[in-house]
Amino acid sequence: MNTSFFKVCFLALISFAFVSLITSCSESDELELVSVEDYVDEAMFDMEAAGKIGRNGCFDIVFPVTIIFPDGSSVSVDDYDAMKEALKTWKEANPDAEAKPSFGFPLEVISEDGETITVDDRDGLKVLRRKCHRAFHDRPWRPGHRLHHLCFKPVFPLSVEFPNGSILEAATPRTLKNALRAWRRSVDNPESHPVLIFPITIEYEDGTLVEVGSKEELKELKKQCYDGE
Repeated sequence: MNTSFFKVCFLALISFAFVSLITSCSESDELELVSVEDYVDEAMFDMEAAGKIGRNGCFDIVFPVTIIFPDGSSVSVDDYDAMKEALKTWKEANPDAEAKPSFGFPLEVISEDGETITVDDRDGLKVLRRKCHRAFHDRPWRPGHRLHHLCFKPVFPLSVEFPNGSILEAATPRTLKNALRAWRRSVDNPESHPVLIFPITIEYEDGTLVEVGSKEELKELKKQCYDGE
């Protein structure tokens, strides 16, 4: 009888240990997934906060952009989805890493009123940050603090007028980026920047297309995205 009792207890302990192991692994996996997700969100927040760029700031990014990781490696990404995936992949390969990546330079952005700006270094990002009075990136990031990147995006081709009066029709984001970089290399300390020629067409997240007739309209639509209207 005592032998049977001990057998029952032994089996019960084994079962409990097995269940505990499964639960522990499940919880560990969940915590790891949350950790990676939080790292991705915080990294994107920090990169954008440096110049108050992105939907929650005053300047939109012209893709593709280069991301420089803490270990010195880099990757070029064509949109926000690719950026998040690249950050996730790197973090999963470097689970103990806490340092965050940064944007590579030069970096091109478009202001709320359609001005295109080439940023050459971190000091240039600080200049952008001082020009933007939105408060989103003034608050520190916290877990669960999700960024909202997509509200609308410009539809290519886009026409851009340079300060000398020349006009470029950019068929793709990469064409626009290359043209802005070439212009920036040819000008020392520019007092003005290339600007979008209106009207332009924008596309919302649901696929709706809207024609924007002026920089004032573009600025108002951008404000509505930021305010969540």
